[in-house]
Amino acid sequence: MGFDAALVAAASLQWQRGFDAETSSSEDATHQLQLAHVLLDGGYDGVATLEEALAGGDHGLGTVDRLDGELVVVDGEPWRVNSEGVAELLPLETRSPFVIVTSMHNPVSRRVTDLSRTELLSTIEEMAGAPDAVVAVRVEGEFDSVLIRSVPAQTPPYRPYAEVCTTDEVRWTKEPFSGVFVGFKFPDLAPGATIPGLHLHGLDHDRTTGGHNHEMHIRDAVVTIDVTREVVMHLPDKSMADLLNTPREVRVVQRHLLRNGPQSTKDIAMALELSETEAGSRLTWLEDRGFIALETTPVGEVWMIHMKAQATKKSPFMTAILDSL
Repeated sequence: MGFDAALVAAASLQWQRGFDAETSSSEDATHQLQLAHVLLDGGYDGVATLEEALAGGDHGLGTVDRLDGELVVVDGEPWRVNSEGVAELLPLETRSPFVIVTSMHNPVSRRVTDLSRTELLSTIEEMAGAPDAVVAVRVEGEFDSVLIRSVPAQTPPYRPYAEVCTTDEVRWTKEPFSGVFVGFKFPDLAPGATIPGLHLHGLDHDRTTGGHNHEMHIRDAVVTIDVTREVVMHLPDKSMADLLNTPREVRVVQRHLLRNGPQSTKDIAMALELSETEAGSRLTWLEDRGFIALETTPVGEVWMIHMKAQATKKSPFMTAILDSL
């Protein structure tokens, strides 16, 4: 009896506290920096460098500090497409709030022609052998048209990601387009943990433009996939179970700090129309789990989001990837 790819992928979701490539990575794992809901709620400040994030693989996507453009990781190179549609190779010290990467060790490829994005998704699911598998995807070739987008940098107070996309995103249609799209097809593994569906970021072959893909029509391309066996979440010094199970009323406070920056208990209480006692109780819940910290500043004591990451590249396999850049 063969492996059920969907079952293996879902059951292997690791509730990982550290970002240690030596102990937490395997060659066919997908590595995700940060929970999806933190980004979508407005957590745009970088929590790790690209060098740290790329310890998990050479293929993927994400965004950069302050949500400044779309991140595309192709063949180990981190490219950013800014809100003007211009692609640039980023230094590894660039910080990111959200990255998903892997390395394709057991790729399966198929040449396709005259395919829409919907038909591409069906092809990926057929190649993977299970509609609910976690699949790394690469589509490279010639496209009749692609609809792609990016977003500009944001400033606090941060708004939810959906609102940023509604008001600030810039879209382009390229007809034709020659290049590569990389990304993932995720099932809904855990509420708030991942972004389900097919998610692709692209670059043209000249590495001048690209972006987050909305629509495409493939003229002639090669689709390569790899079903990953583990999804490793990297949230240093945090309990993912606590984050996912954060009570709704407490998450309101967390979102307020993510979007507005450091504030006192009194300011938070006033902004959210709470008593200081109630605000203090919710803040203490977050503090006890290491999500926020009370810091002394020249203007007094303020609460700060405490979600900075530390990472290593001790794994010989991951070290080889980084050293080859």
